[in-house]
Amino acid sequence: MSGFIAGAYADRSTIGAMSKLFAIAMASALMGGCGGSNDTQVDAPPGDGARDDGMPSGVPVSAAAPTAQTPMYQGSQREFRTQGGGTCKGRAAASMGVAGFCYLAADDNVKCAGIVGATNYGLTPSNTGQTGAEQIMVFFLDNGMCVTKTDHTVQCMGTNTNAFGNTISTTFGRWTGRNDIAAITTGTWSNICGITLTGQVYCGGMPSYGNPPVAVGTPGQTSLWVDTGDGPHLSDPDVLRPGESRTECTVRANGLVCGGTPYGPSNGTVVSGSRSSGTAGDIYCWLDSAGSVGCTTGPRFAAGKVVYLAASYFSDSQCAIYNDGSIWCIGSNPNGKFGTGNTAPLATETMVAPPGSARVRCD
Repeated sequence: MSGFIAGAYADRSTIGAMSKLFAIAMASALMGGCGGSNDTQVDAPPGDGARDDGMPSGVPVSAAAPTAQTPMYQGSQREFRTQGGGTCKGRAAASMGVAGFCYLAADDNVKCAGIVGATNYGLTPSNTGQTGAEQIMVFFLDNGMCVTKTDHTVQCMGTNTNAFGNTISTTFGRWTGRNDIAAITTGTWSNICGITLTGQVYCGGMPSYGNPPVAVGTPGQTSLWVDTGDGPHLSDPDVLRPGESRTECTVRANGLVCGGTPYGPSNGTVVSGSRSSGTAGDIYCWLDSAGSVGCTTGPRFAAGKVVYLAASYFSDSQCAIYNDGSIWCIGSNPNGKFGTGNTAPLATETMVAPPGSARVRCD
């Protein structure tokens, strides 16, 4: 799943909102208002979905940055800034591998194009049969995908026997029998770790966890990420969000940190980010809480409009979800993963799905 999705957390909305259930509880479209009749509500603990700006329900203007109190996870965004300058909770989710790209559509279906886990979803976005997603993780080598759902179950598919064991195939199946998973994460592709609504971590796969997943640590953890050596980090106060692909990159208080080097603003406004690679070399890009994407090569996508940024660690592909629900992509397009109907690369940021395509609303 996108590298760390390399890394998930129990959304600090959920583990922050969930810590306030538990302390209180845990935790990501349509352009229409919150609570619209076509939207599926998040099955979240008390406090989720609350607004702090007194505004009527509406569309977020940008993503909120993670903090030590509200860490976030790979493959999802659940905290947003609103038109009134406050915050709200919602669900936006997307993830990219080298050969496939998946996102949570406005009709609440997870849609994919390209190839993921040996399944060819085609040149245009196709429904995967999964609805009610809070998190989508595509392993960056495209050998599998997992979806964390609003009922707190995790459904996975693919050929990744290291992480899944021998029970997962090209059809979706339960990663674990548990129905209290807040979020999942991985550092590469060899294992999956999840954190429950009460902060208990479970890991399955390499190096020695096996399947089904086994408990790691004690309950009450506030966050989780997995490094590229398959080591889980519990309640790490420094890492606010793992990178959207492999976890060589993490979001910290001083910005996006990749290989020990910080990138982007150091004022706590970085939401997410990752490395992309291509013929011209490595590019490091980050999304900030003002809705703008910056890269070591300069700005990318429309300033002030981006609520989600997905990147492929081992290619030059990137896609951004705008706050009107449109999807824009740039870079190589193997297997037609951008959903454009062909495999032609995109030299500039290009709209591949019109407004209203992706889920981008408050709950």
